[in-house]
Amino acid sequence: MTSPLDPLTDEICEVALLVHSAQERIEDREVVKNAHLAVERLSRRYRELLAGGSEAERESIERKCGRRVTDLRRLASSLPRIGAIASEHTGDQASAAPSEVEERRITGVSWRSESKAGAARAPALRVGGEIDAWCGPCDGLTTHHIIAMVGENPRQVVCQACGARHGYRTSSARKAAAGEGAKPATPQESEAARKAEQKAEERRALGRELADATQVRAFDPRERFKVGDVISHPEFGRGKVETVLRSSLLVRFPSGGLKSLMLT
Repeated sequence: MTSPLDPLTDEICEVALLVHSAQERIEDREVVKNAHLAVERLSRRYRELLAGGSEAERESIERKCGRRVTDLRRLASSLPRIGAIASEHTGDQASAAPSEVEERRITGVSWRSESKAGAARAPALRVGGEIDAWCGPCDGLTTHHIIAMVGENPRQVVCQACGARHGYRTSSARKAAAGEGAKPATPQESEAARKAEQKAEERRALGRELADATQVRAFDPRERFKVGDVISHPEFGRGKVETVLRSSLLVRFPSGGLKSLMLT
């Protein structure tokens, strides 16, 4: 039976390919612009699904797709911004005349900066709004919902990827404590931190490999697969087959880890 999340999952895979292509062709304005627009459309659709669902549906959407959408937004944020994107959203045509906004040059291509006068001002933070914050369980920066404010500053946030509720911060509490002259980490803590970072880097490397894959097979429990195959699962997205058993597959996914998929 088709899942209501199938269209969103398919769109996430397509947008991932666009973003990775833009990273490789950063000098191509059109490719970079299309990647930004695709990420914005995906983020908008993700928010609409969250807003229109029940609490249980929102939890399911955040658990299955939240981290992947956040990762794509973070990857897209490293791409140059193009001023013409804003005019496309308002229906205006991009002007061919030189802009008054200061330009900066990246890899031989001139991009208009949005940090000077004339750029849209960032919306004020508010309860219910979104903000990037450090999430301990996710061990990195992810998109959060703001649930409490003190003045104009966020105080409490909830991670969209894992649902953890915690105080707002932009870096690891462990690193912050070390910077304040706290007691140095023990060898066991240092080793645990090293292993956690190693696992995180392995997940990121797998995500890049899967996004760049050109031969991807849709998962069908009636089909037969071999070790190394890249599959597209309706719930978990893209993954790589690690072990083939008689009635199941062991597949590693960037966001869900190692999963056992039954075969018929």
